[in-house]
Amino acid sequence: MAHALTAINVGNFSVPGAGKTTTTLATAVTHLQSGTVDLMVVVGPLACFDPWEKETRIAVGPLIRTRRVRGSARQRQAIYQKTRTRDLLLLSYPTAAADQLMLLDLFVTHNVMLIVDESHRVKRFRGGVWAPALVELAKRAKVRMVLSGTPMPQSGRDLYSQLNILWPDGQLTGTRDAFAARVENDFDDVVREVMPFVSRTPKSALGLPPYSIHHHSANLSGTQAEIYELIEGRFRQKIADAATWRDKIDSLRRGRPIRLLQAATNPLVFSSKDAYFRLPRIEDSSPTLMERLANYGSGGEVPAKSALAVELITSIAQRGEKVVCWSNFVANLDHFRNLVSESLGIPCYQIDGRVPAGRDDLHLDARADAEVAGDGDTRESVIDRFLQEPGPAVLVTNPASCSESISLHSSCHNAIYLDRTYDCAMYLQSIDRIHRLGLPADASINIHIIDALVDGRETVDALVQSSLESKSRRMQQLLEGAELLPIDLSEDPSVDAEGSERDLELLLRYLLGQGE
Repeated sequence: MAHALTAINVGNFSVPGAGKTTTTLATAVTHLQSGTVDLMVVVGPLACFDPWEKETRIAVGPLIRTRRVRGSARQRQAIYQKTRTRDLLLLSYPTAAADQLMLLDLFVTHNVMLIVDESHRVKRFRGGVWAPALVELAKRAKVRMVLSGTPMPQSGRDLYSQLNILWPDGQLTGTRDAFAARVENDFDDVVREVMPFVSRTPKSALGLPPYSIHHHSANLSGTQAEIYELIEGRFRQKIADAATWRDKIDSLRRGRPIRLLQAATNPLVFSSKDAYFRLPRIEDSSPTLMERLANYGSGGEVPAKSALAVELITSIAQRGEKVVCWSNFVANLDHFRNLVSESLGIPCYQIDGRVPAGRDDLHLDARADAEVAGDGDTRESVIDRFLQEPGPAVLVTNPASCSESISLHSSCHNAIYLDRTYDCAMYLQSIDRIHRLGLPADASINIHIIDALVDGRETVDALVQSSLESKSRRMQQLLEGAELLPIDLSEDPSVDAEGSERDLELLLRYLLGQGE
């Protein structure tokens, strides 16, 4: 907080779960009391609205009034016209861009503190409308702050728009091309120049109790085991037809290795397309595979990992505790939620991309699937109900929907992973949902990881486990350390999910039976 008050226009890049919202509110109150500002405008993803409202209520009580800016253009204009001193307005990025002119008028009549939350979302280096709009607003703001636990998800260039929101005349960046050249040629020098204007609290400074990881093996059997081995055989045929080692790697990548993860988790997912990973329904020339897929589930066979997860949930529920269950595949979430509800009869909630993060008429695709959450539900309302259940409860979700701006640690200290991809950053960020600032010192945090076996032999899950172990130390340094470094993630989530060149090489050796 001292840094925010002395540097005035700052970036808080503390690790996820480090209390950036609370620190920013304390800074805002100090500026309010000194008369520097009289209005706060927070721009961020819809998922951040609820945390801001709750933290404001807890930290400063009636001193600051929060208001969501939403609805039609006329309704939003009415909100701006009724804005008063000590209000904190919450806007989504699209709303801020669409309402730029109305907001500029507001910034003229008020001394505004502009706060951009999850600021890496406006990192686009060229093109886009969010960053230019925010830079124009920043020129009129008295105080500016950007907040992100992962300010450089792809590269050092991600800092460009964020730094220009802090100093909108380009004092920290220079021209776009000049900044790109500096990042490429001397990134350390760029970091040295910006460090006086940013702060970062590492996770080690939060005093959190450690979490425990428990590994469990689920032996695939029956039709699921046959399907997994047929999918493996499908890949072996593809790589056998490739002449050189490079051709085999390319063939493996084109074959979508994530299919092996799906087979090890739940073959029912092959019957649906997956928009997030851009996977169509599986089709194959092998009548044996298609017959097994068509018949799977008709005899009541439960995926091995799901059956083991239900056993773990039963044990957790007997202690009266809550648990979040993670899977990367929406079709598996649907199946697992039904399984838990039918077999255990305890409250079970689901969040995925079909459940809107919040209410905002500019988000035209924000429609909840009635089977998942009900017509009026948002992610924040589902999470509230889950956390407020007086006894045991289950939340099933995917990292793509709940790895940012979501806190579960207040009453959920258990996690079960039905599957994991090669994306180490996504995995570690999902753990942060239950392992963050605010945990009691004696809290027991338990992470349960389920890996598949076939006749006692390891599957692709073992390769993912080995990969995540080798990546985790470096990734924890990037995500949780004090140093400001780019994470080097891909813009395409399927690229990180399906592994690096090294991951593909090890998968190829596994399929060829060569070992490392």
